[in-house]
Amino acid sequence: MGRKMLTDEERAAVAAAVAEAEQETGGEIATAIIPESDDYGFRELLAAVVVGIVTYGVLTLFAPVVETTMARVFWTYSSWMLPTAIGGIAMLVGGLTYFLAQIPAIDRLIVPKTVMVEAVGRRARRHFMESGAYDTRDRTGVLVFVSLLERRVELIADRGITERVEQERWDAIVADLTEGIATGNAGVALAEAVRSVGKILGDTVERRHNDTNELPDGPTELERGS
Repeated sequence: MGRKMLTDEERAAVAAAVAEAEQETGGEIATAIIPESDDYGFRELLAAVVVGIVTYGVLTLFAPVVETTMARVFWTYSSWMLPTAIGGIAMLVGGLTYFLAQIPAIDRLIVPKTVMVEAVGRRARRHFMESGAYDTRDRTGVLVFVSLLERRVELIADRGITERVEQERWDAIVADLTEGIATGNAGVALAEAVRSVGKILGDTVERRHNDTNELPDGPTELERGS
């Protein structure tokens, strides 16, 4: 298992917020959080290759300078040492680039925003199905999905709700939660988002007299690459 993304207190706060919200509505709220919605391995490798090639090109342009420097550094210098050095430095820089790409802040610079948006949306829709939020009794499930690397939130409501709620209300919740993630308060912001979703559901979906809890209250912490 990977490192927990939420503390026990944060998990308890989110679960309590879900339970409280569902007391006033027939809607069901699911929450999930994941370190990143894609490993972006191809993009990271591509960036490393491009940086390596650029480095090789730049060093080749300045080959006389590199050669002069090497001749001063080494007691004995042969012509084969120049291409070997240039190639080795280019590979080293490319490898370093790939290593640095594992840092979230660097990854966000390397991977295009459109690619991240698509990845988070795709993973959120998949979890909407996996969690059972799509299959509640009255089709009134709502998923709040948080992806940390991308600092993105997807809020997916089932068809029993979407026609009754203006998109602007969902967008406001997503914006507030996204801001909370960016400031490092994912757990607190997620609990607050749940309360906001609960208010909307309370105004929209009436609670049945025989209502049952169809989805777990606690947040699901998904594994990276899952």
